[in-house]
Amino acid sequence: MPELPVPDLDDLRFQPMVDAAKRALPSRSPSWTDHNVSDPGVTLLEACAGRVDALVYRANRMTPQQRSRLLALMGITPMAAVPCRVVVRFTAAGVERKVPAGTELTVPRERPFVLRTTAPVRVPADGSATVGAVECPEQIAEDLGTSDGRPGQRFAPSRRPWTPAAPTPHPALSPVTEVTVDGTVWPPVASFAGTDRQTPCYWWDDAVGEVVFGPLVPFADGERQLGAVPPPGAPVRVTYAACRGAREGVSPGTELVGDTPPAVVEEVVAPGRDTEDWRQALERAALGLAPPRRAVTAADHERILTEQAFTVARALVLDSVRPEDPRVPAGLCPPARPESVTACAVAVHDPDRAVHYFVDANGNVAYRRAFLDTGQERPGTGNDYPPAFAAKRLDAVLELERDVPRLWFSDDLCAWTGDSGPEKIADEFPGLPDPFRTGVDAVAALAHDDSDYEVFFFRDDSFYHRRFTYRDGGLRPSGGRGVRSLISESFPRLSPHCARKPDAVVTVNGVFSFLKGARTESTLWLPEDAALRVLLVPHLAADPGTPLDEADLGVTDAMHEEVDRLLDGARLLGDRLQVAPPDYRSFVALARVRSWAYTTHSVEETKRAAGRALYRYFHPTSGGPDGSGWPWGRRVHASDVLAALETVPEVRAVLDASVESSSGRPVVEVPDNGLVLLTDYVIDVTD
Repeated sequence: MPELPVPDLDDLRFQPMVDAAKRALPSRSPSWTDHNVSDPGVTLLEACAGRVDALVYRANRMTPQQRSRLLALMGITPMAAVPCRVVVRFTAAGVERKVPAGTELTVPRERPFVLRTTAPVRVPADGSATVGAVECPEQIAEDLGTSDGRPGQRFAPSRRPWTPAAPTPHPALSPVTEVTVDGTVWPPVASFAGTDRQTPCYWWDDAVGEVVFGPLVPFADGERQLGAVPPPGAPVRVTYAACRGAREGVSPGTELVGDTPPAVVEEVVAPGRDTEDWRQALERAALGLAPPRRAVTAADHERILTEQAFTVARALVLDSVRPEDPRVPAGLCPPARPESVTACAVAVHDPDRAVHYFVDANGNVAYRRAFLDTGQERPGTGNDYPPAFAAKRLDAVLELERDVPRLWFSDDLCAWTGDSGPEKIADEFPGLPDPFRTGVDAVAALAHDDSDYEVFFFRDDSFYHRRFTYRDGGLRPSGGRGVRSLISESFPRLSPHCARKPDAVVTVNGVFSFLKGARTESTLWLPEDAALRVLLVPHLAADPGTPLDEADLGVTDAMHEEVDRLLDGARLLGDRLQVAPPDYRSFVALARVRSWAYTTHSVEETKRAAGRALYRYFHPTSGGPDGSGWPWGRRVHASDVLAALETVPEVRAVLDASVESSSGRPVVEVPDNGLVLLTDYVIDVTD
């Protein structure tokens, strides 16, 4: 006997699913940069892939009928084949010809392919003309089978019926033209409610594309038949229209036959589309079946607030922010420093210069000093020389204050400036994990107050940090436990190049600068227990063209209550949320304009109109280029003032525009968690 074919029930396997998930991470979660098997998130992906692998095997054991029922429950409807659209060129010889709209043109085939023109066209004598044409769905008469006399029978046509744009006998009930039972036409119904066992009718199940006859429904007083049941042995026949799809379409140059001048397909505008199968329909609908109820990412929290919060006009949820001034100090970039360094010293308190250490041609550790703001070199001092034990190898140096000795690191030793001799790093810092006791890549610190510091030890792709107090010429633990984390996770927006084995790490005014080769990148530290920032903008009842009171932009008690109610049940266990208003940056807009007239009244009206336009353009909820509110974190330039005034009818021309901010710069800097607030304007109307 021939062997029976064995279906592949495991067509979506574990490893391809894990690989596909990893490939999707850079676009869906850019801050997730560690995709190794050691990452806990990758472990979760593998656990999910293993579970899905088992579920896919079980799902592939379903019969087509079971699958159809599940798709129907989910409301997934495969799309019918779509007709093709072409451009037809007619060529007339001798006399002018008119081709009316709806003229049919045939492609000679075993199954004729028919096109119908969409508009009338006049073909000049001895000339040509073009017109659009669309495929005519072919009429199909199909035997669906015979009835077995049971209630609720279902019959599926072999092809998905096409619903034309033109009126049909039952456009809202069924896409099929006619259903007959034993030669008698049975009409469609919207539902079987209100019918009885004597009513011949059918219902079109659009989710799966099936003709359904009356079911037997349980009621309180017993079962009741709704709609008539086709008698046993009665043939069921259906007539409907369907398109050929892209596989049986036409190509440019195809000759057409009809009662018209010679015609040819000049261009295929749309080749049509084949009927979807259940896999394609499931893939198309997968992202829109049901919105996730659990908030996993910052975007999930933001989506819930946007869709369900009534007291909130705008919301933004951030897991991290960039430095307010992302520019790297000039003194930390080449040529102010060598392209390759082994360590860097910048004072944590009042930093004004950087000391860069590198290995010279003789194999000794040398240094170069530079001002942070200008990058200009400055002379060194004796305190800048590394101690003898680090003269050949210097891994890191930590400078807390300019008047305090530095801490030098070399291999597994460290020492403060002026000490008699080095000590083991493990002895100086008890409790330091093994990987950080020798060969650290960098050491940096953040100041909590005058003598309290958070010290960071960097090694390979991870770091360890703990709180210390500087006293008695050394660092002493000040309570709490140290934490070990990945650099890529705790320093977002840091490139993979700098997130592994940095040459040096320093802090300038709370901002970390990572030095690796010739590159320097600045970022902020994201603590492990950092809260998600939930930024809320209330509904503003005031006219967008009037000034806003900063007190009206705060977060009300009602907003707090609604946000807590919506997000408390959705957030993951352990997520902390910090609800606050945006960081509004105030500024003044200035412009010099020309008016259409220069009477006292017209000048004042021009100023008022310009002011209304400026307030409207920089409005938190209805301003911005697209009218949906000023974009989060977008800075303000003089060109934005110009854009706001260009559409003011009272203004004939804008001669000059500028902005004034508290920083004194000709641009309003806005952090990631900020919006702008126009507090005043100055309009000079001149001739």
